[in-house]
Amino acid sequence: MAAGSFLINRSMLAADYVTWAAVSAAWHESLWIPGSVAAAAAAALGAAYFPRSSPVAAPLRPRVDHGLFLIHGLALAFWLCLGHAVGLVPIEITAARQATAGALALQDVIVGLAGLATLTSIGFCLGAAVRHWVIAPAVGLLAFAVMGLPNTSLLTPIGLILPVRQFVTTPRFELNPPTTIFAVVASTAICLLAASQASWARSRGSVRSNGRLLLTWLAAAAALTAIAFAWRPELYVVDRPVARTCQQVQDTEVCLHAANAPAMARTVDVVGRLRDAGLAPVLRRVTDFAVSDHDKPRPGEAFVELNPGPLDRRFVAATIPDQVAFLVSEAMTLRACSQPGRSIEGRDIAAVLQGRILQLAGFAQLANTVAPAQPPSAAQKLATMNAEQLIEFVQINQQLIRSCLLSPASLP
Repeated sequence: MAAGSFLINRSMLAADYVTWAAVSAAWHESLWIPGSVAAAAAAALGAAYFPRSSPVAAPLRPRVDHGLFLIHGLALAFWLCLGHAVGLVPIEITAARQATAGALALQDVIVGLAGLATLTSIGFCLGAAVRHWVIAPAVGLLAFAVMGLPNTSLLTPIGLILPVRQFVTTPRFELNPPTTIFAVVASTAICLLAASQASWARSRGSVRSNGRLLLTWLAAAAALTAIAFAWRPELYVVDRPVARTCQQVQDTEVCLHAANAPAMARTVDVVGRLRDAGLAPVLRRVTDFAVSDHDKPRPGEAFVELNPGPLDRRFVAATIPDQVAFLVSEAMTLRACSQPGRSIEGRDIAAVLQGRILQLAGFAQLANTVAPAQPPSAAQKLATMNAEQLIEFVQINQQLIRSCLLSPASLP
């Protein structure tokens, strides 16, 4: 388990920097594959530990049988949780050295441990009930499939019951505390249900009262599931107060979340280059979306969402400077081009403008990526302007650029 958790999260060690938000989320979000494997392994151990020739194959008293499966399942869960914690130690050490804001969130740790205990107990008790190795791959595949369901908005509440919540990690948000409490309660109920199911499967026909215990916990689990779907709370809430850090680049203010402070110097450098390449008249503010108190950028403002990676080098913007350059230039030239009534020609002209600004700012590869396949012939002169000419052009036509209404008539 330790090796699995480390391998799933080892990419963080190659990131530009590590944030505590990412490390905290790894306690539960990284369990999609290791958790499924843990459930399958627990099922295999349950089937091997209680074979058909085992003494407990004969009916036992309900309390003895139920407690036996529960204790064994939780003991196995303890060792798997310990392995998961050990596997995350390297990235936690890295975060302690690099992170500039925040700390390891206790609620993420609780959700991760409760979720792993749930998966392990379910797997172990199903294995003990079926007593055949074939249950192991079936449990693993089922766990993997179910943990992917929160991806769909209709089934998001499943994230309240199982650990993987399918949420994009950002320093702005933290787990909603009530959902953490709910996850612990649901985990307890499901573990008891799993033990009751195994007990009933091994003693049915002889020990009638086991069925009542199973129905009790089955009703509890069903009630919690119904509550989760009726409640449908926000799984994450804003982590207040929102820590920020700001710097001024001539007339442009750059504000990032404090957790992204390691990227500030590179962001400031890119913003300065974009200003000098043509955006000086229109670029007034660059805001990290993690610290913004509004969902849509204001006039002259560009949102950036920084991903310290590591990202595949084949991505359009795989590095922090590329991300900033792409997002800022796109916001200042193409933001309005998706609105109704905008022409394809107007969008192509705006894309030529974005490409030329990126080229002059030193991002030739990005410029080639955003350039239209067949640029309008009227925009040829735009693609050959120098920085001074571009600044003058943007100054004169900033309203047309902001509205994505550039046309051949507005070009020199």
